[in-house]
Amino acid sequence: MKVRRLTPEDWATWRDIRLTALRSDPAAFGAALAHEQGVDEAWWRAFLDPARGVKVIAEAPEPVALVAGVPHEDHSDVLYLYSMWVKPEFRGRGVGAALVGEVLAWAREHGWARVRLRVFRGNRVARRLYERLGFVGNGDSEVMEYEVS
Repeated sequence: MKVRRLTPEDWATWRDIRLTALRSDPAAFGAALAHEQGVDEAWWRAFLDPARGVKVIAEAPEPVALVAGVPHEDHSDVLYLYSMWVKPEFRGRGVGAALVGEVLAWAREHGWARVRLRVFRGNRVARRLYERLGFVGNGDSEVMEYEVS
């Protein structure tokens, strides 16, 4: 398995795995499948602009997982980790940890103080993964945060 950061030139790769994730687990994502199916190449390229954070996929050899790290809307020192998804047949193999590790590495490289995420209260598997990687709750049981050092 290979983990890599994407650039705007990878727009079709991101689009395809993102739409696969939305189709596979619609309840896990806030975005509407219909909306993202309808956006054009320019939108996808802009989304992958490095100024808008980092987007990471895992390949084995085709894309099997994705995650994004984007600047938080309300906190200038926080990178928001979201849209993590791993194809079911690749879960439990360290793919999620590799994806998050790549986002954390990018955050360190770019001077972010914190990485924050939301995880559904009942998603114990994801919560355990994030805790193993150093994320802690901050009072809201859905919000977890990682102090970048």
